[in-house]
Amino acid sequence: MSNHQQIQIGVIKSSLFVIILTFLASSFAYLTRVLLSRTLSVESYGLFYAVFGLFTIVTTYIDLGFGYSIIYLLPKYIKQKNYSKAWNIFAYGQLITLCVSLIISVVLIIFGSSLSRNYFKVPGSEILIYIFCAYLISFTMIYSLTQAFGGLQKEKYYSSIAFIRWFLTVIFLFFFFIFGFSNIVYYAIAFALGHILTATVYLFLFFKKHKFLSSNKVTWEVLTVKEMLTFSLPFLLETIVYSLVLIGDNFFLMLFRGVKEVGIYNIIYPLSSIPIMLINPLTTLILPLVSHLMKGEKEKLRYLLEKILQIFPFIGLYFSLFIIIFPSSLVSLIFGQKWLGLVEVPLIILCLGTTSILMSVILGAITLGTGEVRKKLKATFFASVVDLSLNAFLIWKYGVIGAVITTSLFALMLCFLFTRIIKRAIEFQIPYFFYLKLILFSAAFYLAAKYINIQINNWFELIFFGFLYTIIYVVFGYILKLYNKQLITIIFSGRNTY
Repeated sequence: MSNHQQIQIGVIKSSLFVIILTFLASSFAYLTRVLLSRTLSVESYGLFYAVFGLFTIVTTYIDLGFGYSIIYLLPKYIKQKNYSKAWNIFAYGQLITLCVSLIISVVLIIFGSSLSRNYFKVPGSEILIYIFCAYLISFTMIYSLTQAFGGLQKEKYYSSIAFIRWFLTVIFLFFFFIFGFSNIVYYAIAFALGHILTATVYLFLFFKKHKFLSSNKVTWEVLTVKEMLTFSLPFLLETIVYSLVLIGDNFFLMLFRGVKEVGIYNIIYPLSSIPIMLINPLTTLILPLVSHLMKGEKEKLRYLLEKILQIFPFIGLYFSLFIIIFPSSLVSLIFGQKWLGLVEVPLIILCLGTTSILMSVILGAITLGTGEVRKKLKATFFASVVDLSLNAFLIWKYGVIGAVITTSLFALMLCFLFTRIIKRAIEFQIPYFFYLKLILFSAAFYLAAKYINIQINNWFELIFFGFLYTIIYVVFGYILKLYNKQLITIIFSGRNTY
């Protein structure tokens, strides 16, 4: 076997490993929602994710952008065998995130009672805030370790952290459920314990496996801090922009509507986002591949972009159409019958925009791959400001319906802006005729399913009809000549040069 083939096989194996573990992590994270939705009331489920959503917003700022500096600078100094500077970079990032998380935790603990009364409007909910502060500190350690392992290019470590933390969280959740402690307080404790244990295990592994780094002393280096700031500030700015969108949905639903509609939104969004959950790991392949093909292989890149604009909408529509046809059946089987009558309409509306949401993620990765970081930031900032304003009004007026409409419009706006940026870097054709075929096929399939009046009442019927649906959809893709060996060749011939 040639050296070229060995490298190619190694790249394929490592890529598949990362994708599989990322998929498993997403699956276990999804399982937590399923367990909570089936064992808590609508209001309790909404309260749990309202509090958890607050901490999710906090975690977006937790490293002040220094995590990106670690990923970028750590391999640089390790390659130069400057281990003392590499250790300082890791230590500075860890110290900053830990200090920020401690400060935020103290602030939230002090104002916990006030938030409970005036924002969450549920007496006693401050206990969740106190528990999630422990989660926040452990999450900070996990996040820093993930960045460090990423900088060290230890894909088995950084890709397994998310899987382990959600796996342990599910284990603790099931433990409390089996022994009769199925309430939001114990579930919050399960989240905290799962993350604390993960942080402990990987911190031990980091120090044990990387003594060439940890054996160095931490020293104060002004130039190193300035170098880290050079990379961290732009990334922090982009994070702040994205957080405007993160704040919108749950924040305004909680502010204007209450825990019930927060609960509804946190049922429909995970269900409609299944294709995004499955496809998101592929962005780790797309970004470096596009960056590589930009250097003298633009014809291959043009072909790749045009195939991406066909394949990913095809996949997104595959999931969305099935949910649109059977919304009540899927919600009842996965999340429980208590949600019937509450989620069907907003779920269908959000599914209509799922493909746009999926494509905004993919096009965002491609935009970064072309090197247009600043233009992407400007486009995202503009779309986020529009989204925030529109979100506030529509949620105030229409509740969860307003939230899903805004989410879909925001994704469409990003798709349009990112496409314009990409077309300036590389010329390609948008397959409008292909999209027309997809729309006509979907409309015909939907009308046929409703005319036949197919009903799904149990898991066996779901699997059976899902299998038939998949066969029909795969055959349709074959008729459209969607599958192509040339695409696979481009992907892995590009990857194996890194």
